[in-house]
Amino acid sequence: MAVNLQIPEVEPREQRLGSVISFHGTASECYDKCRDKGLHMRDRSFSQNGGCSSSTAFTTDCSVRDVAVVLHAPIGCAGDFGVQSYNLTLGSAARGLPVHNLWAICTNLSERDTVYGAADKLRDALREAYTRFNPKLIFLHTSCVSGIIGEDIESIAEEVEEELGVIIAPVYCEGFRSKIWSTGFDATAHAIMRKVAKPVAQKSDNIINVFNFQGSHTFNAILGKLGLVPRYLFPFATVEDLENMPDALATTHICETLGTYVSAALEEEYGVPEIKAPTPYGLEWTDRWLREIARVTGREHLVEDVIASEHERIEPQLQELRSFLSGKTVYVLAGDSYVHSIVSCCRSFGMKIAGGTSYHHDQVYDNDYGEVNSLGNMIHITGDVQEYTICNKQPYEFISLLRDAHPDIAILRHNQISTVVNKLGIPSFMISDPNQIIAYDGLIEFGKRVAETIQSGRLVKNIARHTRFPYTEWWLSKNDPFYYERGEANG
Repeated sequence: MAVNLQIPEVEPREQRLGSVISFHGTASECYDKCRDKGLHMRDRSFSQNGGCSSSTAFTTDCSVRDVAVVLHAPIGCAGDFGVQSYNLTLGSAARGLPVHNLWAICTNLSERDTVYGAADKLRDALREAYTRFNPKLIFLHTSCVSGIIGEDIESIAEEVEEELGVIIAPVYCEGFRSKIWSTGFDATAHAIMRKVAKPVAQKSDNIINVFNFQGSHTFNAILGKLGLVPRYLFPFATVEDLENMPDALATTHICETLGTYVSAALEEEYGVPEIKAPTPYGLEWTDRWLREIARVTGREHLVEDVIASEHERIEPQLQELRSFLSGKTVYVLAGDSYVHSIVSCCRSFGMKIAGGTSYHHDQVYDNDYGEVNSLGNMIHITGDVQEYTICNKQPYEFISLLRDAHPDIAILRHNQISTVVNKLGIPSFMISDPNQIIAYDGLIEFGKRVAETIQSGRLVKNIARHTRFPYTEWWLSKNDPFYYERGEANG
């Protein structure tokens, strides 16, 4: 599937990848239907909440070092500034980087601006960001309002870029363009590939691009055993890192949802191969990932010794954790491909999967390599999941799904959902840093955290005894959590 960097806006995931936000059945049924994009977007007649691709884009690019973000939007869209400033300062301190508040400005579009336009206000905001922060790069984010009024973002960015002599990269992330908030990842990646990445005269002999969130540098140890150095992208990377992405030996990522668009773009535009293997979560997935990296980088003579040594090193801890975790039931709730990665970790300990819920699902990927299809890898390498659903973070559905499954533990990726889970009396482990559970050491860390969480179950059972949900008895007594997906109720 060709990546078109000649156009300013990336095509939304619904059109490009056939992404959906609703499904219930088995994982294998979902996989089979996706082979010819057989799943169709089904709306809900009632939604309790939603997400915005603008927020996802902002999460991805605001923590690149020495950059400023100008958000061309009403002030309400700047609600993300607070939490991202917290993440930026906390993450910078953890990595020993200079700590400062978020470099971001909102143009504060008004009702008058929607009638007469706000081109001058945007120019002034770009100049203010340059004067106030002296950035090496400015990301210019669009919004629903700037999209609806048809602001000429591209021309304004080029004009001010020439005036100031700093790169201005438009990120087209209007929330109304897509119901899949992960489209925001693609919007940022598209902007960086269009405006920042540069051709290189010479390839590196040891650098691997690693696309991750604001995670810890746990790839250093495992890649270092093969004489390789990870370049972490995008959060906390430098502008120079973004420019030099094409010099890498290969590209890998922690999450297909996050990384396959930019990986496909780097492969098509600059010949940087994507690692065509499962992400390194769980024992067998990590083995396959390492072997593929070794093959692509010419280190096959090293990899089998590394794998054997790592297996031997963690075996005592692995067996101890298996003796406790084997047979325990787990429900997984996370972003699309990350559900499959967590399932791989759980099955490395012999845990039983009570169910899995992903927040959306991409039926195909931009590169369309079967080897990186995480749903296919989960099914073919670790086994099917009988209770598998796709739900865009609707708590009223989670309540019914989890009450029916009632697992020993729920493992999830976003802390807001842990509140719902704990109120049901189910212990929950929220993975705040997905890098910490990669590869062999990460698998052991994952197992320890899961075991500790299960053993603390008495606390959440006490919470459940004192909790009342805001749902009617009619809803709580129903056996069909997907009632609103079929459009049977409209008010």
